Amino acid sequence: MARNANSRFLEIANRQGANALLTAALAFLRMNNVPKRLILDCIKRIYDGRSSKASLRQYRKLINAYEDMGIVMSTWFSLPRFLDLQYRPIPLAGGFGPRSIGRLVRASRVSISTPVAIDLMLRSPSVRVDTLGNFVALRREFVLPDFEIPRAALVMERYLDTLHRNFSPRKKKGILLLERNCHVPNVSSAIIAPVLRDIKKRGSAYIDSVNGDIEGLRIRGSSPQGAGEMSVHIFAWTRLSRRRKSKRGSRTRT
Repeated sequence: MARNANSRFLEIANRQGANALLTAALAFLRMNNVPKRLILDCIKRIYDGRSSKASLRQYRKLINAYEDMGIVMSTWFSLPRFLDLQYRPIPLAGGFGPRSIGRLVRASRVSISTPVAIDLMLRSPSVRVDTLGNFVALRREFVLPDFEIPRAALVMERYLDTLHRNFSPRKKKGILLLERNCHVPNVSSAIIAPVLRDIKKRGSAYIDSVNGDIEGLRIRGSSPQGAGEMSVHIFAWTRLSRRRKSKRGSRTRT
């Protein structure tokens, strides 16, 4: 009897969880003006067993370039030859030379070319060009405007893969990929902002140190058989309670 009740509970939880996951994904895509026709066509191709390998390769190439730029910015903020006496990133000229974007890209050991890196920097609020035509780093994180959908796809793809491997019955004993969250259902909105600032500060410091550790593991030269990828993603999530929203809405209407 208890086993049947447990099975029923899991069935309902899985069904409602799938509904919540699809609802959130579709709402996000609609909010970012993805056409309904494109969404339905994608779902149909997946369930028909057809996949667009060409478009997937193009997406992978774009994502790889985006992640390479994260490594480039990290190198700019950490390698001594690109820092001034106050440990701030120095302005770099375009093209090649001892203090140039070309030299930075080369020192970062990434796959993208210097022209591609320069083009992406010109599109990013993480970098600006001064009156002398030099590139100036403004923030360590590489950001591209209107890049929410590829970013979300990158995080969700890896998170779902992590979930699958953590709960797969075929996983090797002793291997557990990090997948945790902490949640408080009732928090005063007055303290959320300062707590988030502290989390952002500590999280950024942690990511910087992890980035250095991971970067030190990168294989030099051609990748041997059995090489793989690894990454760390961190985000903080907040939402105002519905009660708070309704009160604010009623005050606005009066």
